Amino acid sequence: MNEIDDLSIAHAKKDHRAFKRVYDFYAPYVWKIAYRTLHGNHEAAQEAMQETFIRVHNSLSKFSGQSAFSTWIYRIVFNVCLTLRTKQKKASMNEEYNDTIGIAKSQTDAVDAKEDVERILAGLNKEERFLLAGRELLDLSYAELSNITQKNEGTLRTQLSRIKEEIRRNFKG
Repeated sequence: MNEIDDLSIAHAKKDHRAFKRVYDFYAPYVWKIAYRTLHGNHEAAQEAMQETFIRVHNSLSKFSGQSAFSTWIYRIVFNVCLTLRTKQKKASMNEEYNDTIGIAKSQTDAVDAKEDVERILAGLNKEERFLLAGRELLDLSYAELSNITQKNEGTLRTQLSRIKEEIRRNFKG
């Protein structure tokens, strides 16, 4: 992904009106991530986009430039989407509640699956979780991941292959 110039970011840190340039530049990128992460839910993606740019605006002064700006935004939108998905799942589980059984089978299956995912993710560091989620949940290409992480595509393929193999080994045990 192309990056916005450092001067625009510096202006946006000082002038709220200059933030519109940052918004205009990154809005399609944020939309793509939100829409994919939220499984094509247009309304939820709009909510995620709005929340993302509120957080970006409020935290812009904290951006240090140690990573690409797109990486920083990616992490914000991804975290916003995960929060929204959790809220959606909780609402969905409440709707499916079966009074006669007490706990519906779909709820116990969802809890078991969530525990499995949490156990798998707990064994990964932040970068590994980021790469796995970007590739597997958001279906980002290796080229997109390379632009975000500034790593070679071949390196990313190898790293993700090793992460998946480690998950397979640990999950079977």
